[in-house]
This record gives sequence, C-alpha cells and structure tokens, in this order.
Amino acid sequence: MHRTSEQSEPSGSVHPHWITVQTTRTVLVVVHTITAWNRLSDILPTFDSDRRVQLVFTFPDVSNVTGDVERQLGSSGAKIITWDRALTDKFDLAISVHHSGDLHKISAPLAIMSHGMGYSKIARESGIGNRESGIGNRESGIGNRESGIGNVYGLGREWLVRDGSVPAAVVLSHVNDRQRLTLTAPEALPNAVVAGDPCYDRMQASSHYRHAYRAALGARADTTVVTVSSTWGPGSLLGQHPDLINDLLSELTLDNNILAAVVHPNVWFAHGPLQLRTWLADAVRSGLRLIPPIRGWQQTVLASDVMVGDHGAVTSYAAAQGIPTLLAAFPHEEVATGSAPDILGDLAPTLHPLLPLPGQIAQAITTHDSTRMQAVTSLATSRPGACLDTLRSTFYELLNLSEPDHPAPEFPYAAADLMPETQPLQACWVACEPEPNRSSTSSVRIRRWPADVTPRRNRGHRTTDACLVVHEDHPRRDLNRNADIIVVSKRPDIDSDELLRRTLQHRPSCSVAVVEVGPGRLRLRHRVGGLSEAISPNPVRGPMPTAGIAATAHTMAKNSRAAGRELTMLIGDQRISFALKDIDSEPS
Repeated sequence: MHRTSEQSEPSGSVHPHWITVQTTRTVLVVVHTITAWNRLSDILPTFDSDRRVQLVFTFPDVSNVTGDVERQLGSSGAKIITWDRALTDKFDLAISVHHSGDLHKISAPLAIMSHGMGYSKIARESGIGNRESGIGNRESGIGNRESGIGNVYGLGREWLVRDGSVPAAVVLSHVNDRQRLTLTAPEALPNAVVAGDPCYDRMQASSHYRHAYRAALGARADTTVVTVSSTWGPGSLLGQHPDLINDLLSELTLDNNILAAVVHPNVWFAHGPLQLRTWLADAVRSGLRLIPPIRGWQQTVLASDVMVGDHGAVTSYAAAQGIPTLLAAFPHEEVATGSAPDILGDLAPTLHPLLPLPGQIAQAITTHDSTRMQAVTSLATSRPGACLDTLRSTFYELLNLSEPDHPAPEFPYAAADLMPETQPLQACWVACEPEPNRSSTSSVRIRRWPADVTPRRNRGHRTTDACLVVHEDHPRRDLNRNADIIVVSKRPDIDSDELLRRTLQHRPSCSVAVVEVGPGRLRLRHRVGGLSEAISPNPVRGPMPTAGIAATAHTMAKNSRAAGRELTMLIGDQRISFALKDIDSEPS
C-alpha cells in the first residue's frame, strides 16, 4: 500500500517543478497534542542529516485537548498537510505517539509508541470513538486493575487491532509490556519492539548540564530547587491541592529556595493559558518559576533538588533520574499495576499538605535512598541508552532503506530552551534576628518570604516579628498601604531626599521610605529618626535585594549606637557588610 522508492516528491507538495532535493522516502509524523510534539522531539533525530527522507507532519484534531499544536507545527517550520490529505496520500512510514483517531486508515506502515513513561495509565473510557480518551471517568478500567492487566491506554485491542490489522511496529519501553500484550492484544505481539525510553535516555545524556539548568532558574549553589509537578484531572496534584503551590511559597524562604511548577499541557489548554496564568498570578509575582507547556520541563527536573508530584510522567521521570520525590496526590486506581509510576506510588514518601512543609522537604532530601528508588528506574526502560539506535533500526527496516553510516545524535536538552515565566519580586516579609551564638548586636540573620501569597489559616511562615517591604509600583493597593518599608525608584525630576519625604507623607502607616541613590548606596528616611544611608561594597544576590538591607538598617537604626558602625547581614549563604550613617536627625 505504501509508496515505492521511485516516487521522490514529498507528499502534499506543490508542483514537482519546485522540488529541489529528490528524496526517496516520505515519513508522515502524526502530532495529536503538545505532549506528542514534546515526545516527537526526542525521536526525530533518528532521521538526522538523511537527505533521502522527507518528513511531513499532520494534525488529526481528534484529541479533546489539542492546545497549540497547529501553531507550534507552523512555527517549527514543519511541512504540514491536512488530516484528510494524510488519509488519502501514500507514505513509506507513519509515526504516532498517540493511539487515537483513524490511524489504521493511513496508507503506510505505522509505528506507534507511548507519549509518556511507558504504558502506565488506566484508560478513562472504554473504546476510542472519534475522540482521544481524555475527559470523563476511568470506571471502565478500574475493575481490571488488580489483575495486573487493566484497561491500559494504548495496549488494549481497541487501540491496536483495527479492522483486523495491527501497527507494523508497537514500540515498548519495557519488556513487561510484552507480557501485557500477550493478554490484551496477542495479535500485536509479533510486531512489538522493546526500544526503551527516548526521554529517559536524553535526560541521562543531559544530566551534566544541571548547573546550566539551575542557572536558568536563577538558582545558586546553596539554593534548594523545589519543583511541583501536576498532571491533569481531578486526581492530580492541582486537582487535589490547588493551594499547595501558594502554601510552599508562603513557608519556604526566598533566601535559599526556588519553587518551579511543571503543569501538564492538558491543564494549560483545557482551561486556557490565560486562565492558568490568572490562577497562578500571585504565585508568579512571588517568585514561582512557571514552566511553559512546550519545552523546559526536562531541564527543570534535572535542576531540581526535590520533586513534589503525583502519578504523572514528569514525577516518575524525576524519580527515575534519582531526584528525591514526594507525592502530594496519587490515585492508585488510575495507574497500571506493575508500571514504573505504580511502583513509585508504593515507594515514595507522602507530602502531608496540612503539616509544616519545609521540614518535609528537607527530610526528603536528607533521607533519600537512591537504591530504594532504583526499582522505578529499572521499570522506566529495559534498554537504557539504546532507544534511538533501536528506533532507527526499526524505522529504516520499515522504510526498506539502509541506515545512515553514523549513529543517531542524542542532543542534550538546551539550557536556552528553559525560559520560565516569572516576575520580579516586589513585596516580601522580612524577619531580622540576631545571629545565633554572637554577642554582638550588629550581626543579624535575614529571612524573607513573599507577601503576594496569602497563607491559609495556620499556614505560612511561623515568624510574627517581620516587617513588610513593598515596592511603590506593586499593583496590590493593600500591600502598598500597609507596608512598613516602601521602596521607591530614583527619579531625575526630583531630589531623592524630597522624594522620600513625599513618599512618607502619602503613606501614613509606613515607617521607612528607601531609594537606591547609587551602586551599593541606599538612602532611608525614617518617620522617626530622620535620614540615614546604608553603604555596602558587595551586592546582595536574590530577589528584591534592597529589602534585606533596608529592613536591617531600619532595625539597627532604632539603636543609636548602630550609627557609624559596620553592620553585618546574613542572607542565605551571603554575609553582607555595610555601614550605616546618619545624614540628619530631623523627623520627616
């Protein structure tokens, strides 16, 4: 049924007159969703630099949550043909990482594989119909879970046996899936290929770029990167604990923690990107690194010190890469028995959202047992490091074409592709405490928490003696009105001292106004005590750098003996020294 090698024009092209490179094979790549596009980026290097092969892409529009696929395909430069054209033209090979739609009607040998960590999810609906199983309940698949078979999405007869035919290659990540096939779709067993997991292999090849990924998130050597991962559906982390991100932000200090969030594309596009950004707006203003749905999640996982997740593939990939993992939600009835996520659900510790969170995060890191979690890694792939080679051999055999004489390249995930959505911090709570074991009162430990997130009852940081520092441009009027310290921007049209005086006039509840008048120089006007200046030769790293010095200077200014002395502020692993001197003693 497929095209002969003599046909060289790419399917769906314009007049042959415009064809420059005379290819001998055409491969149809079927892209159902953004998740599929993400997975296909891991496997398309099998055709790297082969000028005998033309790739064409199609979008079947059979998924409930298609999202941004058409635009992404267009922006990538892919040659796109319509789904109708894909079902009428002939090709030498078709590749899909989803099982829905009329794939059996494509005139080409079909190679099909999973788009997550193996075949691990119980199907939400029995039968595929015209739409991908994606919305609804999973009651039809729960009943068989205990048998170890289950109605596993992608491995049942309804996905693999269509009109009496099976795909030319059913690509599996683990040998255990062959055993499942013998029970669910024995007709497909002769065409099963155990190739391993392309994403796992590529993450392994990228692990030595961890420092670059952490830098892209803004993390330093002493920073703990906490990543929250949520798949989609009511049983997911966000479905069960929609306030967990804010709770983590309100309890973890800004000084040595970064919180990132990887949210499944189905959440982004079922609700709409604008809606998700609206829901998480306060978290993003509080320093959350929101990872876009197109790319960057693998880099974020590899940059992480701990993962807080659920039964989604991202959480399992983190555990398989040796990242300490906590489970905040895990509906066991939605996961195929014996799969890598299923074993993770049995082995990983649980995060208890109603208990203090920093201690649980720290304990997960310090007590992580990599040998215990090796069971998850061993179930992620049966052929670690060999997936691309196996896929290339499989694809080229179906193409009836000799393999290129060079191995398929395995590109590390680019640090430049990790572009988290975040905003500069403009409001935080600052606690100034005497440095432990020091008799001097001129050395203080600073701890900061974002002020944009409102902790739920009995949540948030446990320090009551903290001052609120807010930048004048902050959009929340309540924070602006109630700030203890207001940070203003220097203006060319007004003297800085006059600017500070006016600022205090317009904010009667504010105790201090502060402006940066030069590198390492902060001018402060105290409502009681007049003007002072803090001079520091070393910059403060991290969000809202003026907040710590301003709070320290304000605290120390209450002690008249502090004026003219060198003060020390400890913030994270930084020890910042600065001099505090009086400019005048006139009250504003």
